[in-house]
Amino acid sequence: MNIIEERVFIEGENKIGATISRPDDKKRPLVLLIMGTGKLDRDGNMKGFKTDLYKNMSDMFVNMGYVCIRYDKRGTHESGGKFNTAGLSDLVNDSASVIEYAKGLPYVDENRIIACGHSEGSMIATLLTKQTKLERIILLGGACMCLKSAMEYQNFAVLDEFKDKKGLLAWFINKTMNKEKVKKQLNALYDKAKNSPKDTFFYKGAFLPAKWMREHGALTDEDYIKMIEEYNGKVLAITGQADLQADYTYLDKIAEFENITTYTPDKVNHMLKEIDDNNSILTVQKQYKRLAKNPMHEGTQRQIEEFLEL
Repeated sequence: MNIIEERVFIEGENKIGATISRPDDKKRPLVLLIMGTGKLDRDGNMKGFKTDLYKNMSDMFVNMGYVCIRYDKRGTHESGGKFNTAGLSDLVNDSASVIEYAKGLPYVDENRIIACGHSEGSMIATLLTKQTKLERIILLGGACMCLKSAMEYQNFAVLDEFKDKKGLLAWFINKTMNKEKVKKQLNALYDKAKNSPKDTFFYKGAFLPAKWMREHGALTDEDYIKMIEEYNGKVLAITGQADLQADYTYLDKIAEFENITTYTPDKVNHMLKEIDDNNSILTVQKQYKRLAKNPMHEGTQRQIEEFLEL
């Protein structure tokens, strides 16, 4: 299918750089893509790390018959504002601004808006249901988990791997760290963010965004579960069993809700690709790069297509 792409700037609290993709000029439903944590651009790329994750997702949605819009996060690439001072609420507001802009486009059906969030984007999409009318939401690699739980899950995975390793580093980590200490450190981190009067705070050698961490820290797993339960539209939640950044078992907490479809494919990682190795969290970035050119896991794509049947 021939895909029409247009780069635009959306005026609001901050200028947002976005790309709109569509198959033609007919009025069609819209999918808003919301990316995960970090400074990737709207296509899913940054210097030294090229995946085209979100561009490929956009192409997939357009080939399914949807208009799709993806955008650069506040304070990155072609979007204005400051990345380090943005809170979670600001990221939600930016997503809402993109939707309001898209509703005014002649080829968008303003009554059929779908938000598709990946990783942190799944948290943003869930929060978006409280302030914007959405027909459906798709939550990829992050449903039901607050940021603190996700960080705990990732740190526990590191500890579990070092239990079976040899060498000085493994000895030191096994001697000095355990899961209770990880929990205490995370609590200290969020407490410091909560009490910081500044936009950023210094913690263990790095400056971190205080507002972003405060607002994330104010939300629990139960808060996200409740929002999903109270949402009146349909929900598709997908987390692969090989996802090292989000725990697929959390989907059990929402699987019985009437409006929910859950899917936990085997050997599928956080980037929605089928893995081909032992899936070590210590080398997962290399895995992401190696598998970047592979298509999305076939079963995952099929689940999304069935969920969005026009």
